[in-house]
Amino acid sequence: ERLAGRRLYVNDIFLTLVRRPLQGGAGFLERLVRQPGAQKADLDRELRALHASREAFAAALAPYGPRTLSLYAGPGGAQRSEPAEFLGLILNGELRPMLAPTGDLGQALAARRLSFGLDAMEFGPNAGPSSFGAVVSLKDYPARTAPGLLDGVLRLPMELVLTESFAFVDRQQALDRMGLALRRLRAADDDAISLRTELAQARDDVGAGRAAYGEHTLTILAKADSLEELDGAVADVQSALAEAGAIAVREDTNLEPAFWAQFPGNLKFAARKALISAANFASLASFHNHPTGQAEGNHWGPAIAVLETTAFGPYHFNFHNADLGNFTVIGPSGSGKTVLLTFLLAQAERLKPRIAYFDKDRGAEPFIRAIGGRYDVISPGEPTGFNPLALADNPANRAFLADWLGQLLTAEGGGLDAEDRAMIAEAVDANYAQAPGHRRLRYLRELFRGARRPHAGDLAARLAAWCEGGEHAWLFDNASDRLDIDARILGFDMTRILDASTIRTPAMMYLFHRLEQRLDGSPAIIVVDEGWKALDDAVFVRRIKDWEKTIRKRNGLVGFCTQSASDALESRIASAIIEQAATQVFFPNSRARREDYVAGFGLTEHEYELVRSLPDTSRCFLIKRGDHSVVARLDLSGLSGELAVLAGTERAVRRLEALRGQLGDEPDAWLAPFMEGRSAA
Repeated sequence: ERLAGRRLYVNDIFLTLVRRPLQGGAGFLERLVRQPGAQKADLDRELRALHASREAFAAALAPYGPRTLSLYAGPGGAQRSEPAEFLGLILNGELRPMLAPTGDLGQALAARRLSFGLDAMEFGPNAGPSSFGAVVSLKDYPARTAPGLLDGVLRLPMELVLTESFAFVDRQQALDRMGLALRRLRAADDDAISLRTELAQARDDVGAGRAAYGEHTLTILAKADSLEELDGAVADVQSALAEAGAIAVREDTNLEPAFWAQFPGNLKFAARKALISAANFASLASFHNHPTGQAEGNHWGPAIAVLETTAFGPYHFNFHNADLGNFTVIGPSGSGKTVLLTFLLAQAERLKPRIAYFDKDRGAEPFIRAIGGRYDVISPGEPTGFNPLALADNPANRAFLADWLGQLLTAEGGGLDAEDRAMIAEAVDANYAQAPGHRRLRYLRELFRGARRPHAGDLAARLAAWCEGGEHAWLFDNASDRLDIDARILGFDMTRILDASTIRTPAMMYLFHRLEQRLDGSPAIIVVDEGWKALDDAVFVRRIKDWEKTIRKRNGLVGFCTQSASDALESRIASAIIEQAATQVFFPNSRARREDYVAGFGLTEHEYELVRSLPDTSRCFLIKRGDHSVVARLDLSGLSGELAVLAGTERAVRRLEALRGQLGDEPDAWLAPFMEGRSAA
């Protein structure tokens, strides 16, 4: 709702190729010798050449997905024209559908009355109120150019039209103009020796065919709702250009010609032209842009959420890249990882996905309970209600129980030989031969006792710790299995077993097995906080890729989060997780190490510097996908109640427990007082 009330800006890049006849004396001679009636043949030849140029340019820009403007069918089958809509956008300041014109294109475009004043113009009212514009032109160029020179202009939070034109000048004409400039410098006895040297070198490059030159113009039409706002917008544009080393002026006498010069082919209206090299033009028109994500047509339909970028534009966030949706979130404690994760899950709720959240420090508990989920805290010594031996009898469950029992029996060290594995398989078969009330670890252990002469370290002795009276009996030796896997939303706090691999690994094996069984093709999201640690075991190294592929095939995805990039990379499953991640999110970290972020997670140097330099209080984070990266912002300041739900602190969790104890578990009963900051009476 907050974003809906704000203006967000996107940069649309339109590229127009213009073929013009030869200029100067050569052009005059060509027109003089042209045969009567040859105009149509010349036009056809030029049209073929233009199409060839377009195809070549589109091929060169293929990685960026260019699209040719064309005709398309509107409602009722009426032909509409995208080229006409583009020209109408320049003229009217707004994009609107346009029928393909059958007559004079100029007569079909105008939809608003234009009024030109001394240094400002007015776009008359149409469907909305009037708006105002002013043209800023580049007067003096920076001493040096580099790609991205105008990126600062593209980040301005305003509506503007940046127009550049570049018309190639033939070699001799460029040499003549450079020679004239050199002679003037020498005649003026100018002391700018370096300038003369550079100009002479440039002239030599042109003569040798190493460089091409052309006439360049650059204007920026700034727009605003009032004249006062327009003055501020013009000042911001001039300031952004000044930071790039250029000097810009606000047009007054040349305002109207500069406006009409925005149209393709209207170079004769341009008031300020300069001869620059093609390399300079490439720096000024580097086609840089800010990713906006994909709003529609994603694997799960419309974008999951719309985030604001640091360029004041929208970013349509999606977990998926094609059908791969796994993601990772990296950031130090307190950076906002849990807020972002629960916010995205809240946005995904319109899909009604299955959600399983393996939590740490109960940070997501308020959110999971608020959306009607079940949340269990796994605490050593407190019965969990887990009983894998009570699973339904089928081949998949029997195979799982054999692996799971093998993990229990080797948790404290030791291995299993072929005879041991045969005994485990027989014990699983015998388990299902028992009445449901006797399918329990304490009874299964008895099956191992009679198979061999008892000795220290036999299977029965190894299983003792997991059965009645044993250290870990609370985890699995329960009378029945109370894990309600049918619940759509589940949360598990793993904090107290996260560092105890002996119990953590079999617990995660069981939970993942049950979750995998419930994936039915409907959207599913599994989040594992400190996932690198939760699954850092040899058993998961062998299975993590297969698990991720299985979950992907069943329309699910897995998200892994961690506070420490170095700890994550030291995990045995790091490479498998990183390879299968469609999206990576990095929160600011001034202590980030290059070897972790660049070598480990594959960030570029620029992306790494962004992670290091972003302020901790900026509420920003870097989103990296296969083909782009962007810095987005999630600003929920002023929403203290919502923040308490999205990310629970220790104090908030205690308050939640008290409110639930007094008012009950239903979110309708406790959510409002919890968000208001009230405690139990």
